[in-house]
Amino acid sequence: MERVVVDTNVLVNFILKTELTEKAKETVKQAITEYSPLIFTNILEETTFILIREEMVYRGIKKFYEQRDFIRDMGYGDLFVYSKFFSFLREFNIPVLENRCSIDEFSEVMESYNLLPNDALIAATCKHYGIKKIATFDEDFERVDFLETVRL
Repeated sequence: MERVVVDTNVLVNFILKTELTEKAKETVKQAITEYSPLIFTNILEETTFILIREEMVYRGIKKFYEQRDFIRDMGYGDLFVYSKFFSFLREFNIPVLENRCSIDEFSEVMESYNLLPNDALIAATCKHYGIKKIATFDEDFERVDFLETVRL
């Protein structure tokens, strides 16, 4: 089965209730049924960070330093949204591959396709592993000629 990277924006909208949740659910379903889905370590980190941040904002903890202090003092025991994400990854056996690329590969992708650094890291890592598809809502990946975006 062909591999597909599932991007942060799909995962966040899949886990949280947003205007894109239904679209994210369909995209995840397609990734699981038609492809072999995976994520990279930077997608794991970014998705987890966003989920934790959004849960804290919902609880009224809005400033970064207050969020950091909450985790330092209280740990993660009271937070649950990120664990739904981890459970999803485990349940569907979605592997997390290490980001792999050289500085030259990274800068070439970033500068050639005018991508933000995190997106360039994802694209360069796709190139390294020979992955040709990404499930994303991010139109910036459409500029990358060696990647095909999978979206509903």
